[in-house]
Amino acid sequence: MRKIVMISLALGALALSASSCSTRQKVDLVVYNACVYTVDNSFSVHEAFAVDKGVFLAVGSTEDIRQYYKGRKEFNMEGAAVYPAFHDSHSHFTQFANGLSHVDLRGSVSEEEVIARLKEHYELYEPAFLEGDGWDQTLWEDKSFPGNQALSDAFPHIPVYLRRVDFHALWVNNKAIELSGLQPGDPGIRPGEAILTEDGRFTGVFLEDTGVRIRADIPPMDDKTQETYLQKAQEICFSYGLGSVTDGGLSLEKIVLLDSLQKAGVLTIRVDAWISPSEKNFERFTSPYRSDKLDVSAVKLFIDGALGSRGALLYKPYTDDPGNYGIQVTSDRDFTLACKKAFERGLQVATHAIGDKGVGKVLDLYQPFLAPGNDLRWRIEHSQIVAPADFERFKNMGVVPSIQPTHATSDMGWAEERVGPERIKGAYAFQDLIQTIGWAPLGTDAPVESINPLYTFFAAIARTNAEFWPEGGWQPENAVSREETLKGMTLWGAKGYFREDQKGSIEPGKWADFIVWTKDLMTIPVEEILDTSCKMTFVAGEQVYP
Repeated sequence: MRKIVMISLALGALALSASSCSTRQKVDLVVYNACVYTVDNSFSVHEAFAVDKGVFLAVGSTEDIRQYYKGRKEFNMEGAAVYPAFHDSHSHFTQFANGLSHVDLRGSVSEEEVIARLKEHYELYEPAFLEGDGWDQTLWEDKSFPGNQALSDAFPHIPVYLRRVDFHALWVNNKAIELSGLQPGDPGIRPGEAILTEDGRFTGVFLEDTGVRIRADIPPMDDKTQETYLQKAQEICFSYGLGSVTDGGLSLEKIVLLDSLQKAGVLTIRVDAWISPSEKNFERFTSPYRSDKLDVSAVKLFIDGALGSRGALLYKPYTDDPGNYGIQVTSDRDFTLACKKAFERGLQVATHAIGDKGVGKVLDLYQPFLAPGNDLRWRIEHSQIVAPADFERFKNMGVVPSIQPTHATSDMGWAEERVGPERIKGAYAFQDLIQTIGWAPLGTDAPVESINPLYTFFAAIARTNAEFWPEGGWQPENAVSREETLKGMTLWGAKGYFREDQKGSIEPGKWADFIVWTKDLMTIPVEEILDTSCKMTFVAGEQVYP
C-alpha cells in the first residue's frame, strides 16, 4: 500500500475524490515525477511533494500528491534528482562577496604571473590601491615565501595587499609597509608573524594578526557597494545550489547590514552569522538572535594559523621547518574569557584549529564549559591534524568536528612535507572525525576554497583532485560515503546550528528549501560528478535560480 508521509488538511476530513480535481487542496507548489532524496531519518526517497506558505506540506508518491493537491505552480521534474538545498557550514560569505572586487590570484604558477594579473587589473581600473586573493607559493618552482622587491618595483606609488590562499598570510609591497608605520623589531609583532631577511629586514610577508594590522589601512567598503557585491555573491550561491551559508567572524556593523538587507528583501539567502569576540558584539547579543533568514548564535574564535603558511600550532616542530611549532594567535586567558561570555549568553563557540596542538588546546580550554552529556554543540572548525588520543575527546565532550573536504585535496600534495609520515595519519581524517559523535557539518571555507558545494561532495567521497589523482584517493580510508556527504551538506549542516527542526531535509513542516540537479549525485559514476550542475534552486518555495 502506498504511504504518504503526511497530509495536513486544514479543513479536517474532506471527501476527496481521485477523479475530481476541483476538490483537491490548492497549494503554492507541487513537484512531481522526481527522485526526491528527503534526507529524513530513514533517508527515504519519494517522487513528489506539496509546498504551501514556504514550507513542505506533504511528501509521497506522484499519484498521491497529485490526487490530493493542486499547485498554483506545478513542476514535472521528469525523473530529475531533488535534494534539500545545500548549506555551507563553514564559509565567509561577506568576505567572499568583497573578494569579487579583488584580483583573483588562484592558480598562478609564479611571482611573475601574480604581478602580470595585478598589472592587467590596474590598467583596467586604475585603483588607489590593489587587493588580491589566492596566491600559493606551493604551486611555484621556488616554494618558499616570496620577497617583495619585484612587487614594489611594479607598483612603487600605491599600496598592494595580497592574501595567500589560506587567508592567514599577507604579501605586501613597500608602500603598504610604509603606510602601516611598522618597522622591524616593533614590539607589537608576535614572534614568527613577520618573515624577515637574513639581515633582519621585512620580506613583505606577514602572518596572522600582523597581517591584519597592515590591512587595517585599507579603506572600508561603503554599505551601498557592499550591498551590490552581496547580491552578486547570493546569485552565485543560488546557482550552485546553496540555500544557506555561514558567515564567520563578523563585526556588529556587518551583521546589522545583513539583517537590514534580508528584512528589505534584498537578500533572501539564509545566513548563519558568527560574531567576532568584540565587546560591541557581546553587548549586543546577550542571547542568540534568530529570524527566518538570519541566525546569530555563535562566536568565532581562533587558536592558530594555517598549515600552508606554517602557522598551525603543532606539538612537535614542522618537519620542513625545524624549530617552528606554529603560532598560537589567541592567549589562553583571552580564549577562556570569550568562551565564558559565550557560555553565559547561550551562544555556541566555533573555533578555528588546524594543528594537533591547536586542536588539543581547544579541547582543553572547552572542557570546563562542557559537562558530560551536554548538547551545546561547540565546534572545532577544520580539525585538520588531530592527535590520536584526541579523537575520543571529541566524543566524550560532545564537540562537533566541522569539516571542509576540499582542504584535503588542495593540501595533499605538500601536507606530508609539513608534518611527516606519522602525523599525516591523523590529518584530514574525515571519516574518523564523523565517527566520534556520529555526524559532522561540511563546508567549503570560501573564499579560501571555491564556494561551489559540488567540489565538497566530490572531494569528500573521492579524495582526489579533478584529474582523479592519486588513483584510488589520498588516504582513502577516510573517504566519506555519499549518504554521509549529502547529510553533511544538508541535515547535519542544519544541526550544526540548531536548525534541524526547520531545515536540512524535505519533510512536512520544514522550510521548503530544495534544489534540482542535472544528474543524480547519489548514483552516477564518480567520474561524472564534476560534469553536473544545479538546475534549479528554491528557497521557502520560491524559485531563486535560474
